[in-house]
Amino acid sequence: MLTRLALLLALALVLPLLAACGDGEPAPPQAVQTPTKEATPAPTATPDGVVTIAAVGDVMLARDLITLMDEHGSLYPYERVLDLLRDADITIANLEGALTERGLPVEKLYNFRTPPRFAIGLTEAGIDVVALGNNHTADYGVVGVQDTLAALDDVGLLYSGAGMDEAAARAPAIVEVAGLRIAFLSYTDQLVNTFASSYGAGVAYADAASITEDVGAARLVADVVVVSIHSGLEYVDEPTAVQQELAHAAIDAGALLVLGHHPHTLQRLEEYGGGLIAYSLGNFIFDLDAEDLENLGPRAFETVVLYVTLTKAGIVDVRVASVFIDPFENRPRPATDDEAAAILGRLGELGAPVGE
Repeated sequence: MLTRLALLLALALVLPLLAACGDGEPAPPQAVQTPTKEATPAPTATPDGVVTIAAVGDVMLARDLITLMDEHGSLYPYERVLDLLRDADITIANLEGALTERGLPVEKLYNFRTPPRFAIGLTEAGIDVVALGNNHTADYGVVGVQDTLAALDDVGLLYSGAGMDEAAARAPAIVEVAGLRIAFLSYTDQLVNTFASSYGAGVAYADAASITEDVGAARLVADVVVVSIHSGLEYVDEPTAVQQELAHAAIDAGALLVLGHHPHTLQRLEEYGGGLIAYSLGNFIFDLDAEDLENLGPRAFETVVLYVTLTKAGIVDVRVASVFIDPFENRPRPATDDEAAAILGRLGELGAPVGE
């Protein structure tokens, strides 16, 4: 299995054959809250014991996107990538911001919030689970966290990484599909004043000890554990030592898949200890425009949908679909041939080291 996974990673990150179709047309992805929150998705044609997870990076629905959703509907941000989001048994995203119209902004540079009425767009787009362990879920304090959890509960969307106390924030969301129980955990090491505690709401703190403990507990009630970690440095291509330490701790404790975000740019895939680590999936939905393209360059706009097919025994397939955030529409779309070649070329340059 390790040899097969290493081969898939090498193919996914290097071969130009993996580019999506040109002219913005989607192509088939290419090879390469209270404890516990549970759901069973609608039946699919997936064989028993085989599940495909689709993972995307930061979904930020605030600022200009609020106006666009008011004008065009809650599905506007996702419309051009619906086929990609729905082409899996379970789809997970990092929800970057609070779903609230109440509260005061905490003291920081950027605060993101979206009216709760737009939460329905996430489920309509095919997203099943959101990671809340990040530096924006608590941007509007305890009331913002409370409203976010309520909004997600109202639309039936599972979440992990935030709660009204530390135990709830660290509890897994569990999805059962095709006879497999999959636990999702979520953490961040950013913005210390928003961490949940035994007496207060917030997000789950990412440290190796907590992750190890929680993954071990999740393995007792689930067949597979997936861990989202919000860590690293913004607009930096290489994962930090801390990112690597936390991801390795999760795999060592029994997780099969680690999904990273926060750097706002793609970082490498790594096979480690029989599992897969995506150190950063970059942005996915963000109100980036032509001025941002000039100032930040294309790497803030380049992203992927990562598909991981797995069984109880491990990972059996890895694929990516190349996506580009359209600076004139403020939403993602399938990458053109040239954009896909650049995205896959960058991933190839970043490398996919294989380690134990």
